[in-house]
Amino acid sequence: MITTRDAEWDAKCRLLRQHGMSIPDTVRHGSNVVLFETYPVIGYNYRMTDIQAAVGREQLKRLPDILRDRRALARRYRAILEDIDSLDLPEEPDWARTNWQSYCVRLPEDCDQRTVMQSMLDAGVSTRRGVMCSHREAAYACLDRHAPLSRSEQAQDRCIVLPLYGQMTAADQDHVADALRQACARAPRAMCEELGGA
Repeated sequence: MITTRDAEWDAKCRLLRQHGMSIPDTVRHGSNVVLFETYPVIGYNYRMTDIQAAVGREQLKRLPDILRDRRALARRYRAILEDIDSLDLPEEPDWARTNWQSYCVRLPEDCDQRTVMQSMLDAGVSTRRGVMCSHREAAYACLDRHAPLSRSEQAQDRCIVLPLYGQMTAADQDHVADALRQACARAPRAMCEELGGA
């Protein structure tokens, strides 16, 4: 679902959501004169079903509570994770409010991402990489890339998304924080061992 106050964006989104048709089918079917649609842009079938719309309308009633709970979880994560040395936590700028759809942290430079994620998984905490870089995937290898994307690549290699969900308890968050703290403490040593070091 997209909402916008921009009339140009609204018109473009309406084109894209219904096969790029210049006239929605509802207008065409309700007209008492014959109308032929045109296709000024390539569009897709992005329309919601009636069931999805009905569920979505009900979920919107819960949105303020959902956002309140997720913001509280994000604040608590910050409080219990800020003591992990060199761990970068997400910041909410003064000019914006996030819905905290996810909680992504940047690992310390000396921590191996895979080792940290595996250690956390072994402790019962599932994580995922923070971002995916399309240009690194085989499906996009044919695209010509003109600019370096080093920051995106660093984010893919050093960021992880921690569990964050509405029913999460303080004990759940404490478990995640403890697993991350232990994983970060062990990751450099584990990485050295894998590389044949001490």
